[in-house]
Amino acid sequence: MKHTYSGPPILAGGYRVFFFAAAVWAVVALVFWLFYLTGFASNFDADMLQWHAHELVYGYGGAVVAGFALTAIPNWTGRPPISGALLGVLFLPWLVARIASLVVLAGYADIAVPALAEGVFFIFFLGLATREVVGAQNARNYKILAFFGLLVTAAIVANLERIGALDAVAGWRAGLAALILLICVIGGRIIPAFTGNWMRLQHMDKTPVPFSKYDAICIAVTFAALGLFVSEYDGIVMGTAAAFAAGLNLARMSRWRGWKTVGSPIVAVLHVSYFWIVVGFLLLAFAAFGTVAQTTALHAWTIGGIGGMTLAVMSRASLGHAGLPLENSTALTSIYLAINLAAVTRVSAGIWLSWSTALVQLSGLLWCIAFLLFVVRFSPVYFRR
Repeated sequence: MKHTYSGPPILAGGYRVFFFAAAVWAVVALVFWLFYLTGFASNFDADMLQWHAHELVYGYGGAVVAGFALTAIPNWTGRPPISGALLGVLFLPWLVARIASLVVLAGYADIAVPALAEGVFFIFFLGLATREVVGAQNARNYKILAFFGLLVTAAIVANLERIGALDAVAGWRAGLAALILLICVIGGRIIPAFTGNWMRLQHMDKTPVPFSKYDAICIAVTFAALGLFVSEYDGIVMGTAAAFAAGLNLARMSRWRGWKTVGSPIVAVLHVSYFWIVVGFLLLAFAAFGTVAQTTALHAWTIGGIGGMTLAVMSRASLGHAGLPLENSTALTSIYLAINLAAVTRVSAGIWLSWSTALVQLSGLLWCIAFLLFVVRFSPVYFRR
């Protein structure tokens, strides 16, 4: 079905407005966090640790998931993409939540304002996604809707906790687990597919193993390990489950033959990012047995896994849907290198404690560089016709 659109370019597709906004917010939220850590703004009127975690999991993560879903669903269903006024209406509560969260820092707004706006955004997003997939009777992707639903449910619970309507239980941890699970599920589709396409162009004989029962078992164990993490269950049990999840996901990666993609950063970054998920589970296991701090594992997930994978997917989707070639470039390689160096330095901060402060700050700077480079590279794509 041919889709025509003549409104503002930024609202021509979900990937444009949400990927652009997500990248900008990734920088803004990190800058405020770094200001707080360095003492330049230590009097923020909020629990900064909770603010930092919430805004990157639900603020950044929510925007990326919405942008990805609204871009992928038309491919799955054959229906025209959501654009124009309807897309703007969906984006508005996300934007209000982000602006209000900054006002909360200054003490001029109640936490209920961003909590309400964010709840509206997530509910509206899930409703639109469900309408499109179910309306097209696209049963194959009903399960993906369920995983989107996990993130939305986590966001609603987290915001109810923020306003005091529920006792604090899951908070940002459930949202983080939902994002990791989405990467494991969707990554299991796109990584072998994109890798296989590239390998065939290189005339390679052996290509990645497609999704099979092994992948389903791996996702089930991953889901269980993440559930234990969210519930903060007994350390030994959680550590054992995390170790199993790390091993199974590492074996899963080996089936995708990622080592063959070293010559193509735009493909290799998908494998490297997924490897950070494995590292996160392994570090979580070590943390459960008291070897490292749990925050070290969390930053392997958030910076290397989520940051790396989302930048990889956002760049590929932006190029592809803008009709530009999926080719390696200095800009893309720099983006991928910066985000992975950010992950390395932040994980190192949890190991070399004497250098921790400097490494944390360097990691934050590298994170900001990665996303600023993304904004510079892709803004012309998002704002052009």
